[in-house]
Amino acid sequence: MNRPSTSEVPPVVIAAGGLGTRVGNWSPYLPKELRPVGGRPGLTHIVDEVAAAGSDRTVVVHHPYYTPLIDWTRQVLGPGALARYRTLTNQIPTQPKAADRVRVEFIAQRGRYADVTSVLNGAEHLCTGEVYVVFADNVDPTHAALSSLGAATPPGIPAVLAAPFDLGLAETHGVIICAGEGSVRTMVDLIEKPSRGQAARLAADCGVDNLRLLRGRMRVTPRLLDYLSASEQNLITEPKLSLVLAAYAKVYRVDVVTSTRPFIDLGVPSLARELVQGG
Repeated sequence: MNRPSTSEVPPVVIAAGGLGTRVGNWSPYLPKELRPVGGRPGLTHIVDEVAAAGSDRTVVVHHPYYTPLIDWTRQVLGPGALARYRTLTNQIPTQPKAADRVRVEFIAQRGRYADVTSVLNGAEHLCTGEVYVVFADNVDPTHAALSSLGAATPPGIPAVLAAPFDLGLAETHGVIICAGEGSVRTMVDLIEKPSRGQAARLAADCGVDNLRLLRGRMRVTPRLLDYLSASEQNLITEPKLSLVLAAYAKVYRVDVVTSTRPFIDLGVPSLARELVQGG
């Protein structure tokens, strides 16, 4: 039986079920989630973020193709792993980090190759209702994104993290149409990766202040999990998670938390040289 979290903060599903097709020249050999950021694999930054949010349990839902790498990844993300490594290399052991108390588990994605399936697989494994979801190819080097999402919105209400609207980035993001005022708005609709022309028309029709760009962090509640499960079962082709969320928001409340926090997208080919060099 899976052990429940002992923290009041929901456990975290790290969605890492992709194959890195945008960086297909090297991703057959290394998952993009292990791409270096500041000299460390991006996934280690995600675990630090989980710890900073106060959660003590997370599951990484990975593509089955990468299963042979998981034993190594599980070892280096285990409690005290860095201190053990330093002992092996005759260095001074490090003090325990907050991330050492996070229980990191790994499961291979089952079912369709899509992000809705990753979330459902992870929530089922955790045996819990409410979960946070982090997309593993979106790294916050400050490790504060989940904390800001949790602090700004109440438990029991689905919520997403979003950036201010940027016409130049709209083609690679979900564009959220919001209602309300302030740093926390309500989702009205979401358009997935509109063309530049479509995004410009949205800005003209809705106003730039009412638009946001979806980031890779969200709170998923039991009702939303049921909705995701129904959407997966009722359609031949599984829709993107963002589009199911948009349909859900037409019936139920979804909060949108605005953040100017910089993110690093590990699936962008142009970042390869900078990240490998530890920039």
